[in-house]
Amino acid sequence: MKTPINLITSCLFTASLGVSSYASAMLKPGSFMSKDGAEITPTLQTGLSTNNNMFKTPDNEQSRLIWSIAPNILAVIDDGPDNYKLNFGTQTSFHNKDTTDNYTQVNVGAALHKEFTRQHSIDLSADMDWLYEPRGSGLTEGLGNIVDELVEYNQQDISAKYKYGSRHSKAQLAFAAGFYSKKYQNFRAVSQYRDYDKTLLGITGFYNTHAATRTFLELKEEQYRYDTLQANGVSRDSDDRKILLGIEWDATAVTSGTFKIGYQDKDFISQLREDFNGVSWEAAVLWQPLTYSSIKVLTSRSARDPLVAGDYIKESIYNISWEHNWRNDLSSLASLNYADEHYTDNTNRQDKTKTARVALSYLVTSFGMVSSYVDFIDKNSNQSRIEYDRLIIGVNFTFALKAN
Repeated sequence: MKTPINLITSCLFTASLGVSSYASAMLKPGSFMSKDGAEITPTLQTGLSTNNNMFKTPDNEQSRLIWSIAPNILAVIDDGPDNYKLNFGTQTSFHNKDTTDNYTQVNVGAALHKEFTRQHSIDLSADMDWLYEPRGSGLTEGLGNIVDELVEYNQQDISAKYKYGSRHSKAQLAFAAGFYSKKYQNFRAVSQYRDYDKTLLGITGFYNTHAATRTFLELKEEQYRYDTLQANGVSRDSDDRKILLGIEWDATAVTSGTFKIGYQDKDFISQLREDFNGVSWEAAVLWQPLTYSSIKVLTSRSARDPLVAGDYIKESIYNISWEHNWRNDLSSLASLNYADEHYTDNTNRQDKTKTARVALSYLVTSFGMVSSYVDFIDKNSNQSRIEYDRLIIGVNFTFALKAN
């Protein structure tokens, strides 16, 4: 149930740890087979970074030296066209000046792909995460140097998709359903009003032009239901509906992508909140003129729920990245991201965030890689306490079993 916006954010966060998807592709981790036929692939990443504005403050910045370690285990069982996956990973970070910011996050995921016939298939996935919001992020935005504890929360994401028809048939239908839940574990005086569940129902109809291009019509509804209503507060519950017309293509050897645009209607249960009705889009394009070089463009626009204040945020995101393999053992990444956020509240808050990143990865051996990176973040807002600049410099070491 992760939206492209969330995927973009997730990709940026992953890259801020110094691992680009392209660089990771250079490293081909080895695996071993268990007695029951599962292919087990363990990996380990350790890293050291420096952050010159740990709490995202407009002034009086505090720097931190951060060491991280992230082991991961992936188990896969392939049974013809069917497959089953189980993933377990943790990430621990240690900070040099204050143990308050140390944390260990846990991620557990499972997925299943089952093809009953050529015309009938189903995909199921479930993820459970135990996570932390760094000080100055999420609920503590603008308060990073005031609070003395990390915000802790759990989330679960379950999704199912049934497809009738194959990708290469003239037409195909896909039915989607999902459930997402987010629950905070501390700061309950405030965070209890941000616990919520989200359900998803959707249907997408594809039409194949048989020219490596498919058009589609997507209909989906997401229902947001918050657990607790603040005394004298206004309900945040809403029904979010989208109808999007799109196209996906792999029309040439060098270009592929998807683009969809349409109408979003975010309708709040309470008449005291302002509804959203307007244009929404999502796009992802990959241009690979050379086998060792590619350019990716991502963009999206939609209204989403704010975490702290306002009825909704009208958010537009634009991202471009260039990934290049200079040699078989050396790759680079350069990217730019721009996010424009308009809050519907009495402060008329508007944020503009620019992010730039450069990274270099070197494959030391067939089972080890080193990645260095620099992140620049510049956030401007008409609320001065939200503004900040940040520079992160780091290096990561990734280890895996030797590939067969």
